[in-house]
Amino acid sequence: MLLGIDLGTSSLKTILMDADGHICAQAAADYPIHTPHPGWAEQSPEDWVQAAIETTRHIVALVPSAKTSIQGIAFSGQMHGLVVVGKDAQPLRPAIIWADQRSSEQVDEVHTAIGREQLGNLTGNPLAAGFMLPSWLWLRQHEPAITNIAAWLLLPKDYLRLVLCGEIGTEPSDASSTGLFDPFHSSWQQVLCAALHIPADKLPPLFASAAVAGALRPVIADQMGIPAGIPVVFGASDQAAQALANGVIGPETGSTTIGTGGQLFLPMRHPRHDPALRLHCFCHAVPHTWHLESAILSAGLSLRWLKESLLENHHSYQLLADTAADVAPGAEGLLFLPDLAGNRTPHMNPHSRGALIGLTLRHTPAHLARAVMEGVVMEMRQGLDIMTSLQGNPLRMVASGGGTRHPLWLQLQADIYNRPIFRSQVHEAAAVGAAMLAGIGTKLYQSVDEAVNRVVHWEQQPTLPDQGRVQSYQALYLRFCQVYPAIQHLNQ
Repeated sequence: MLLGIDLGTSSLKTILMDADGHICAQAAADYPIHTPHPGWAEQSPEDWVQAAIETTRHIVALVPSAKTSIQGIAFSGQMHGLVVVGKDAQPLRPAIIWADQRSSEQVDEVHTAIGREQLGNLTGNPLAAGFMLPSWLWLRQHEPAITNIAAWLLLPKDYLRLVLCGEIGTEPSDASSTGLFDPFHSSWQQVLCAALHIPADKLPPLFASAAVAGALRPVIADQMGIPAGIPVVFGASDQAAQALANGVIGPETGSTTIGTGGQLFLPMRHPRHDPALRLHCFCHAVPHTWHLESAILSAGLSLRWLKESLLENHHSYQLLADTAADVAPGAEGLLFLPDLAGNRTPHMNPHSRGALIGLTLRHTPAHLARAVMEGVVMEMRQGLDIMTSLQGNPLRMVASGGGTRHPLWLQLQADIYNRPIFRSQVHEAAAVGAAMLAGIGTKLYQSVDEAVNRVVHWEQQPTLPDQGRVQSYQALYLRFCQVYPAIQHLNQ
């Protein structure tokens, strides 16, 4: 048996999985995001630890044999955040997580000091508030008493693993999301650290995602209700872990995820970044593999806004999607820009705002739902177009997240991307990917390919693009791409 722990933004999920990918038990524990000031987003690292203990104890209660059958533990985790620990490995303050916006001035300072083009050459990535680098720079300016005694700068999952096994370290898939990493050489970016006076000795040593970090400490094992000494594996970022669990490990297959936000993920055999810094170049959890990643912030969140704020919960998600399916492509001239929380890919503009264009008296909630869903997928396609211009066309896309729950989401992706969309049968993909890494690290699987062959399953019949709708959406997509530049000046 393998234990996969996914440290998410709002909850921690733990699964118990056998070697063939069957989930024998799972449990989740929620924890809050603290906002002591507008734009801040912090969490207590102790909440993560207690959630891991609580969910593991629950799994052992459900499957008593797990107490003696767990062969390895690994993690996936929310990316970008910062946990500052002292010499005793205890947090010196609450964690600053990815959603935190306090460090926007520090992002501008980095751009001024380094230059956007040079930043891309050094890190392969755009920089945003909530990344470890600007969060540390904010702390250095506003909380120097903390930064003066800091021993290590850790990512969320790496702090949790430290508590479990007592070893400091990280791995490339998560490290490449900090703004301090060189994905081209899989190392900390020393030139950047020197230019910004970042103490490189506070950055943790790097290991492979599937490497064994240490053994489960007795004090934590006793609280979890499992034996001490179980191998603890480093793990991966949540996006790299979900890609592994969905079999997205080579450039022929990409992944498309519609949850609260929307992500596209395309593996590469050689690192290559977008010179315009419209998307990310990160390391994969798979050795000698990288990936391009694009993101929008309001995917399923846009439909939630429509359901709750505009329609006051008079329609269920199922009813909205069902009625939207009866509306013709283009929603009778209605276009939706899903920038309700700003824009990541393709414009990297936190000040962008959403828009409904073309409203008439004829438009009903069904039209609105259709336009919202189309707008989400079209904005995601903008990221896909950039990715394919850099890396080439994937033959297929694997869909995961809440966007697999209704056929219309799948069909819109097939038609707007003009590619077959396979639906993964893996549930809790990030936690499953973590468990797979535990199995690879402990030699239950002899290779990544063996792990994928045993665990990953797609539905046999993909959702195929309809060529008539493909042509309609191509014309609509060209109109959609004109919306942002046409209204950008209104959002200043």
